[in-house]
Amino acid sequence: MEATAPAEALLLVTATTVPGTDMGSLGQRLADSVVHLPGPAAAVVGRSTVPKDTASWAAELGERQGMAGAAADLVMYFARLWFRPSPDLPADVVAVAIACRQVWETHLRGVELSGMTDVVCLPAPDADAWLRGASGCTSLARTAGAPPGLIPENGA
Repeated sequence: MEATAPAEALLLVTATTVPGTDMGSLGQRLADSVVHLPGPAAAVVGRSTVPKDTASWAAELGERQGMAGAAADLVMYFARLWFRPSPDLPADVVAVAIACRQVWETHLRGVELSGMTDVVCLPAPDADAWLRGASGCTSLARTAGAPPGLIPENGA
């Protein structure tokens, strides 16, 4: 039986963390944990700064909900995921975003696990805008032990 060609998903990820969390380490753990998806997967995850308007909006929303300072440790990641589509993980970016969030919630959420207290994962609405945003990433993490052949030679 011939292997299905890898599919790709561009994702926008925001994580809320406890003060003092190592954001680079969290990015690596996000990339590494995609191996828990229901099928072969690998990712490159880049850390970026949260745009000021987004940070201001999140801070205001947090204060209105009685969570002053809720956005103080908000971090944004650009994730590029390669995976082999299957019935359990179809080549549908919304399904992939949901599956990634579930994996990250299960394997990383918690002060004792990673310092991440919440994670949101959305499909990129526009590939060009995602690529422009990703070009400003301050660090990149690749899935350690990724299945061979998923990340293209030029994948970064």
